Amino acid sequence: MQSWMGKHIRADILYTKAGTAQQIRVSNEIGSVLVDAGDGLLRDIELADFDINQIMGVVFTHGHFDHMGGLYALLGYMRMIGRIDLLPIFAPEGCTEVFSMVDNFMKLYAETVPFEITCRKIKPGDQFQLAGMAVEAYPMVHYGDIEGRKLLDQVPAMGYRFSYKGEKIAISGDTGICPSLSELVKGADLAILEATFKYSKLVDDEILAKVHLSEDVAKEVGKLAKYLILVHKGPRKKTEE
Repeated sequence: MQSWMGKHIRADILYTKAGTAQQIRVSNEIGSVLVDAGDGLLRDIELADFDINQIMGVVFTHGHFDHMGGLYALLGYMRMIGRIDLLPIFAPEGCTEVFSMVDNFMKLYAETVPFEITCRKIKPGDQFQLAGMAVEAYPMVHYGDIEGRKLLDQVPAMGYRFSYKGEKIAISGDTGICPSLSELVKGADLAILEATFKYSKLVDDEILAKVHLSEDVAKEVGKLAKYLILVHKGPRKKTEE
């Protein structure tokens, strides 16, 4: 698990691998916020040895399975242990995967869920508070893709900046190259940027613009922040080694 700690705020990369899962914890002395909730989330929380009741909200960058596939397990576990605190969930407007999963969970278990779940649809520029931290949403550009096939449709995607006591953490989620990416990262104490591909020279320009960043591109953008962590690295083809 890779971590970064400032004076008042910290980030822990609980797990990250493109096409498998990603979950990031942002925390302070008040509590923790999950950014994305991919498969294996409960095991990652257990391995990180932190109290699941400290989670004060879940923020989703987008609705692809490797970023939200663990949400059902998280809600089920919280129901099982008898959580009583409100769980706010935030996701981009149009992120049907997240909102439909919450709706279906509540249809199944509404009478036996001891805590309230609220869902908020996030638009670019929206601001909200979680665990005492100010959170601001930045629009990212991200299209779906299936290996060996043409690009799929663009999906609603956001990057988020967390601010607390003068410190800032920027998290891109999945994104192509876009102007708001630089705006998100500029001046941050920590930037957590996706870098699915190893080298930009081995990737079509359209993919870099619409789907994922490469490590060299992410490192260049990351220079706008004081410190950089690369995440969401994917499996390497032989030509990328």
